[in-house]
Amino acid sequence: MLRQVGAPGVFDGLRAIFDERRLIWAAWLVIGVECVAALYLLRPWAKGDSFHYLLLARNLSQGHYGSLTTSGFEPDVLRPPGYPVVLWLLLELFSLPRMAVVALQLSSICGVIFAIQRYLAKIGVNPAPFVVVAAAYPFPLLYGGMLLAESWTMVAMTAAALLLTRRNSPAYAFSGVAAAVGALMRSDLLFVPLLLSIIVLALELRTSGGKAKAAGKALLPSLAAAVVLLPYTAWNYAHFQKASPVPVAGAVGTSLYLSTWQRDLTWTDTLAIIAGGSTQHIEDIGLGPAVRSINRSIGAPEKILAFDPWAYPDNRLRIAAAQAFREAALDRVEAAPGRYAGHVAHNLWALWITKRYDGVPTVVGVALMISSAGVFLLGLAGMATALLRPRGWVVRPFFILLALYPAAIHLWLHTEARYTAATRPLLMMFAGAFVAWALSRPPKAAVGSGSATSS
Repeated sequence: MLRQVGAPGVFDGLRAIFDERRLIWAAWLVIGVECVAALYLLRPWAKGDSFHYLLLARNLSQGHYGSLTTSGFEPDVLRPPGYPVVLWLLLELFSLPRMAVVALQLSSICGVIFAIQRYLAKIGVNPAPFVVVAAAYPFPLLYGGMLLAESWTMVAMTAAALLLTRRNSPAYAFSGVAAAVGALMRSDLLFVPLLLSIIVLALELRTSGGKAKAAGKALLPSLAAAVVLLPYTAWNYAHFQKASPVPVAGAVGTSLYLSTWQRDLTWTDTLAIIAGGSTQHIEDIGLGPAVRSINRSIGAPEKILAFDPWAYPDNRLRIAAAQAFREAALDRVEAAPGRYAGHVAHNLWALWITKRYDGVPTVVGVALMISSAGVFLLGLAGMATALLRPRGWVVRPFFILLALYPAAIHLWLHTEARYTAATRPLLMMFAGAFVAWALSRPPKAAVGSGSATSS
């Protein structure tokens, strides 16, 4: 008698591996090592927007939310106050070192991973593949290792999603609170409470005692979020006569404008723009002259390139730039819709896959790229499986809407992979759940034979 070998045997071996509790412990050990590595390698933990957040936090300690401009000290028009308030609380009020703040952020992300692990176990999904995915996919920890808002948006979005699974009114309200906290960290999350209300309505229409009761519960996330966002909305009205739950200027205009040029820009060009400079290539393709023309139209210094509205010297110009670049962007989209459509299609991949890994050995960069692409594709496979609803799949499909929300917002704008950081834990959940589902399926019988053959 010869034992049959092949795919069933391979899957049996994989099932045995992922059934081992020690695998979860080993994966958590790797995650712990990655946290320590991020804490050590990313010091001094400040990059890009970090410096703006730190400045706003420092000024909050003086009782003002804003910064010194050429027009004197002005209230901030570009960034929501959530993360500056966190930094003010931890760095200024409690006088914690930056390392402690970053360690807290990394610990919070670990808490998110553990919460999803517990959720998967609760609904009967083997959590081991998910924890392994989290260990092999260090991007949330890399974002959390910097003084940026991304770690807190991961906590907020994951909390909002998991609270919906409790299916009761207090949980729905707290889900809206979590989403509003996320919006105070990053303005692009503003419409998440509305999305939560739509999800709750769909859930409750199936089980509640009528449409009126379902509609009442569906309002809870949005109403709770409105309460949380009200103080910042009132602050904007008091300072700018505009009742807005998001900054009155922001970077949407400049980001949309740069999106129409992004496919033409080299990495050297991008670095030059970040630094506030230009290159010969930027001049040759016409971006430099176009930006100088827009700046002249609003009375701004010509040398400023459209990347960070903070570069404009005062609030009047920051607000004017936001409007002028938005109008110029729409003109460029209208003039070349096919080219812009190509940029949007490219973003379907680029928003999840980091393009460059500077400052690391080549082998590490290749490993990170493989991890990034692999988890993204596994996550998409999990989402597709959730929609098809095969027998044995129990992760709720509504998680898909939340997982893809940041990408749906940023597809149209200038792209950085970190813009989807808020829902990377949900992507990892779908990837891990898909692996667990695939390994739990019974193996197909060999064609034309039983489990063994004679010789």
